[in-house]
Amino acid sequence: MPAPSDLLELKKRYLAVNFMGLAMIASVFAYAVVVEVVKRALAPFQGFAGLEAAQIQMMKYLFVALALGQFLLIRVVQKFLVSRGAQFLPQAAVISFALCEAVGLLGLVLFFLNGNPMDFYLFMFLSLFYFWFYFPRYRDWEAQAEAQKSATKK
Repeated sequence: MPAPSDLLELKKRYLAVNFMGLAMIASVFAYAVVVEVVKRALAPFQGFAGLEAAQIQMMKYLFVALALGQFLLIRVVQKFLVSRGAQFLPQAAVISFALCEAVGLLGLVLFFLNGNPMDFYLFMFLSLFYFWFYFPRYRDWEAQAEAQKSATKK
């Protein structure tokens, strides 16, 4: 069992990372506000790129592939960093948050390209799902710290 001071430090780090994650989730909702403002202010908004339908469709497929790749990338980054030790838990979480938020940014870019808000909302939903799926849980951090502590005692 980690010392109480170690647990207190772990809890402080967890709460700081938790706050950063919540702020990044809020930024995804801020993107939704931007979409709605642009949609209404520039109605009918057709996007800034003036791309043909086939080009937009190709961009959608590319962005979906990137978003799915980010899901796997988050898993790889977390496993790599966490395997190096419990001190890397905050870094793994913040990098995961950035990759989760990047999915929402892909949707925002797609919206600016073609003007379809549903494209953004699809990526927003995906981004929020990623946040939910990868959001760190304190009990996992505690277990990782305990496992590292017992491994160093051996």
